[in-house]
Amino acid sequence: MRMIVSLRKYIPILLVMLIWGSMGIPSTYAVAEFSPMTVLCLRSGIAALFLFPVAQKHRCAIRPVLADTLLLVVLSMIGVFACNYFYYYAVQNTSLTHVAVLYALGPIITTVLASVFLNETIHGGRLLGIVIAFLGVALLITGGRISDFLRDGFHAGDAAELMSALCLAVYTILSRRLKGISSECVSFWLMLICFVVTLPLVLLTGGFPEDVSMRGIVSVCYLGIACSGLGYLLQQASIRYIGASASAAFLNGISPITIVTAALVLKEQISVLQILCMGLIFIGLFLNAENAHIAVHTGKQG
Repeated sequence: MRMIVSLRKYIPILLVMLIWGSMGIPSTYAVAEFSPMTVLCLRSGIAALFLFPVAQKHRCAIRPVLADTLLLVVLSMIGVFACNYFYYYAVQNTSLTHVAVLYALGPIITTVLASVFLNETIHGGRLLGIVIAFLGVALLITGGRISDFLRDGFHAGDAAELMSALCLAVYTILSRRLKGISSECVSFWLMLICFVVTLPLVLLTGGFPEDVSMRGIVSVCYLGIACSGLGYLLQQASIRYIGASASAAFLNGISPITIVTAALVLKEQISVLQILCMGLIFIGLFLNAENAHIAVHTGKQG
């Protein structure tokens, strides 16, 4: 009985992995009928509506803490607008397999930025993890042909996804400056601000398409309600149950779920080299997560 109770606390984060791991498929369907800007606008608007009752319970649905307003705008532009815009552009211009594995670089980039701007110490295990993960990414992007890559450079979709991972890392670092406002309220306002910014941009660039399939509508609704709304709430529950570090470590399982769903639904091929590269990246992520607690105890907070 104790084991069953103990396992139950992992249900929220496992559901988050499934929801966010399946995000690539509806994203592919959505950007096939909407522009990346339109998808971002609709997703953030739907998520804001979904999160409004939760924010209202915390009495911050009408106005945020005034001192945090500017920071909320910056976080929304980096962590919601830029991060997701680059992601949707990547979905349009590279395979979901590349998107999934490059997305997993977020924790690695965050570690590097934390060491620079927050004076957190990177110990040997974390440094080794960073090197191994970047080696895996380099092999994935180049297909093992490093010389060709150095001559030709990034594909546009690969570069966009790396920018998305960078935005996510910067967003994570800046989020530590938020004080006195609940995470539920933060999420609601980030989505609402992004919707308010993207709506006029969509209207000025042609507006919303008139001829949209049911698949496109369902995909956008899934991205807004499940991925941005429900996924966030489940993640918060998992942090309460198993802690922030363990919750973040579990999110490394998102990429293989994305790759498997892409192979099953979109018939994308998974090569032996890609599997090996994924293995290198996840070994690096594991080493980084395993040694993260050392930095927490010895790092200086900026």
